[in-house]
Amino acid sequence: MWICSHRGVRLGFDSIDWAKLRRFKWVPIASAAAWVVVVWIQIILRPQGDFPLHFELGRRLVKGVFIYEGGLDYVYPPFWAMVHAPLHLFGMHAAQIIVYPLAVVAIAALFLTLQRLSERSIPLSPDGSFWCTTLAILLGSLFLGRDLPEVGVNTALVAMSWLSVYFWSKERDIAGGVVLGMAGALKCTPLLFVAWFVLKGQWKIAAAACAAFALFTLSPVLVSGPDQYGRIMETWIASVVRGVGGLDPSRGPLGEEKVENLSLRPALARYLMNLPYGHLGRPETSDDPRRPNSPPSPYYYQFLDLPVLWAGTVVRLLMAALFIWMVLLMRHRPVSRNSIEIVWECAAVSILILLFSPITWVQHAVGVLPALYLICRAAFAGFSLSRRQTAAMGAYAIFCLIMSRSFFGRDFIKLANSYHLKTLGFILLLSVVLAYRRRFSNMERSNEVNSGAENPQSLPRTNL
Repeated sequence: MWICSHRGVRLGFDSIDWAKLRRFKWVPIASAAAWVVVVWIQIILRPQGDFPLHFELGRRLVKGVFIYEGGLDYVYPPFWAMVHAPLHLFGMHAAQIIVYPLAVVAIAALFLTLQRLSERSIPLSPDGSFWCTTLAILLGSLFLGRDLPEVGVNTALVAMSWLSVYFWSKERDIAGGVVLGMAGALKCTPLLFVAWFVLKGQWKIAAAACAAFALFTLSPVLVSGPDQYGRIMETWIASVVRGVGGLDPSRGPLGEEKVENLSLRPALARYLMNLPYGHLGRPETSDDPRRPNSPPSPYYYQFLDLPVLWAGTVVRLLMAALFIWMVLLMRHRPVSRNSIEIVWECAAVSILILLFSPITWVQHAVGVLPALYLICRAAFAGFSLSRRQTAAMGAYAIFCLIMSRSFFGRDFIKLANSYHLKTLGFILLLSVVLAYRRRFSNMERSNEVNSGAENPQSLPRTNL
């Protein structure tokens, strides 16, 4: 274990005797089990979440119907329908009941992968690791709770992306590329990990991921036929271009940006533009036809009132600046494939996916789980948070955990979401990840120099 002095806020986690808390493990285990079972019962009583829409995509593909007919989920790639196609054998309601346990498998796979990637550089006892995982799940429970009715598909995508990183760390580039390519074919956002591998000069896994992405994306043609598949791809590509290429940042691939969209583009637009009454980005506008629009909220304040052209240009420049900064920050090669710096960078990539995606709903925000786990693990291992980092984590907890409908009600959360506080929480979480990355990177390189000074023949060789 690295030994260093920690300046900042001492949380005292490293001095806790975790073995003494062993008898209390049943509390989070029982709570989690009850949580999972309650959601399962809700699904048994009636279908939940967006699963019926996902199922319908697969059913249409099998029946030879145009899968995006009527604008149904046209933001999903055709391979998404291919994966859900076999479920038509069970019927929609039965299928959701049957595949729901896969959500638990996805959660377990993600945290097991994170533990394997970090245990060497951030060692913890089994008891400490258990409570670290418990705290990370608690801090991400708002997002996990929304993804559970979706049978954990978004958690599975995060787990697949991180599994590819784990395979790569074990020099299994082809396996990692296939897993990452499949995740990218299901939703394009995991392809940001491909860009990260390219930035690191890891051409083998990047090429394998691109090849797998192409093959999986092409696979629905085996069911739909060439003509239907061509129409599917034309519609999907048009929706992607519309989602990322539109000049008006207050409009996305689904039309007016809703307050529930947590990505960076509509968050910036909200502060740069004057959204008129009736716009879905305002809190008093309801997307529920059974609930009429409320009068204009007296607590919704406008800020700048830039024209669409100016607002769109500023948003693009700000997002491009963030992307370029992150590229410059991560451009150098790490010490080795087992470097903890890599793990922190991938946690940052998972958050950047949420910020840069055209659409980031609450269930998509399970992408913060790797960052939460690593921060908790580092704090538990004695790598304390600075005052700024502690304040950032406190603000994240308020925006992304405490501020939920369960505590404050629908109308207040709608107002809070119109100020995009959860997006701010993601940015604050990203700042903590980058601070930890810098700290661990400096320690790792210092250890490398010290090791080389003591024994020049023992310098670790970069196997990249």
